Amino acid sequence: MNIHALPCPSRRLLAALLLSSAAGAAWADCCNTPSKAGRMTGGGSLICPGAAYRYTFGYELHCQQNGTISGPNNLEVNLSTGDHFHLTDLTRGLCTGPDATTPNAPFNTYYGTGSGRLNGEPANIWFNFVDRGEPGAGVDIAAFTIQTSSGNLLQCSNTLEGGNNQAHQATGAKP
Repeated sequence: MNIHALPCPSRRLLAALLLSSAAGAAWADCCNTPSKAGRMTGGGSLICPGAAYRYTFGYELHCQQNGTISGPNNLEVNLSTGDHFHLTDLTRGLCTGPDATTPNAPFNTYYGTGSGRLNGEPANIWFNFVDRGEPGAGVDIAAFTIQTSSGNLLQCSNTLEGGNNQAHQATGAKP
């Protein structure tokens, strides 16, 4: 997979956004390696410049294996402006990177794309989470780019101010 394969209204806009963010280089690397089995869970908050300075989030997301993504997959993002995003369809969920140390998982980074609702209106989201060990706050990373159907953008990428991203190995019948 590469950025050109992502289903989005403007691939050039997405590429510019990703390359201008701290997550851009990581997105480029993820697209050339196969997704590993497992899931990532977590939540927390991060601070970014602008009116929507605080992003709080919570999620459970499964890794894509052989073109399919098992569920459930949930992601909620709330902004200090009162805006809120709810994921309704996860279209990509790639798990890559080195092994996570706690708990034992074969990856430490989750890259996702999907669609959902921002304040009830259709929107697309590109995001990634990095589990860099314990404690999550000040160490783990989250990045979000949300685009509304009218083209408005919300973007934030930083280390967590509070919370934790946690990579998990595959268990049971779920990849």
